[in-house]
Amino acid sequence: MKRHNSGLVFLVPVLAVLLAPAMVLGAEYSPVEARIVVLVKEIYPDGDNVQVRVDPVPPQLREKIRVRNVSFVKIPDVNGDGICSVEYEAVKGKTKSAQVPFKVFTKRKLFSLKEGGKKGDEIKKENLTIRETYLHGKGSEYPFSLDDLMGRCLRRDVAANTIITNQLIEDRIAVQRGAVVDIVAQNKQLSVITKGKMLEKGKLGDAVRVKNIASGREIVGRVVAHNAVAVDF
Repeated sequence: MKRHNSGLVFLVPVLAVLLAPAMVLGAEYSPVEARIVVLVKEIYPDGDNVQVRVDPVPPQLREKIRVRNVSFVKIPDVNGDGICSVEYEAVKGKTKSAQVPFKVFTKRKLFSLKEGGKKGDEIKKENLTIRETYLHGKGSEYPFSLDDLMGRCLRRDVAANTIITNQLIEDRIAVQRGAVVDIVAQNKQLSVITKGKMLEKGKLGDAVRVKNIASGREIVGRVVAHNAVAVDF
């Protein structure tokens, strides 16, 4: 793990392909692998933000061979898995081909808490650390951006430096049980507002039970704000 001056933590080293396909940082790829990496990166809008891992490489491609062509047998799917076909010059000038599977890892920002939090705590920008890493697959278990975290709260107690996943967060409770709120009933011609008492807590968009204070009637409405419940009219 390396810590850079920018303050971002890179969990895995960044691999880059230079102008010549065989010239890769750290000589980590063979010439054949480098050709595959270049081809794969070309189909991504920002190729510098992806890593390509070729595995396994067939034994015949590990030797010094003349590669004639590299093409896709399977373009990377949503998980980043694909297959390339490598045509190469074999004995006596004959052309052979071999299939090479590969995996694509996309750079993503992950968010963690600087300090531990309790269930129900609101997530705030100043308490977050951003880490960059490469993920295989869609990474749908992680919030995509800071906007996905703002206004959310912790679903359970969380220790410091915990990477935040979507399973750890939920929408913040907008109204608590027992709170006095506006019951709003409206249509195109008329709007009626009266006071009600919450019979249960709820998040924005939740269907909740609320008691009309004036009539004593219990009705079901939808939470539309921290102090308002809308009902059908």
